[in-house]
Parts: sequence; C-alpha cells; structure tokens
Amino acid sequence: MLFIFMEKYCKEVAKAYKDIAKSTKAAITGEPNYQKQLRDREKALAEIDGIEMTDEDVELNAKAQTSPYRMDVEKKMQRLKKVMIDG
Repeated sequence: MLFIFMEKYCKEVAKAYKDIAKSTKAAITGEPNYQKQLRDREKALAEIDGIEMTDEDVELNAKAQTSPYRMDVEKKMQRLKKVMIDG
C-alpha cells in the first residue's frame, strides 16, 4: 500500500515540476515581448492623454503591471507546494 501511495505521489510531484518548467520557459520567451508591449501602450496612452512621461516613468508603469507569465509560474509553484504538503 505504501508503495502505491509513493508512486502516485512521485508522479504528481514530477507533473508539477514539468508544469513549472513549461511555465518558466514561456515566461522567459514571452516576458520581454510583453514588457515591450506594455511600454509601447504606456507611451501611446500618455500621448493620447497629453501627459509628458519620461522613459523612466514609462518603465516604472510597465513594471508595475501584473504579468500573466509570472502569475502562471506562481500558480504552478502553489500547486507544487500543495502536492508536496497534501501528498
């Protein structure tokens, strides 16, 4: 019985790690493009609103936005933690 439990546990942990690896890879490849889009959007909105913003202001506003890539990695990390704690 213990062997069956350990086998299931190991499979779930392995799947959780694979999911983290996939999400991390997606974040590494997609995050720079996402940040560039945010910076471009911030510049466009500032121009439309007639607000003068320095590049530093634009960068700070872009970094303040929540990244879907980072949120996905965090979600997968939480799942791994749950699998490891709950079994």
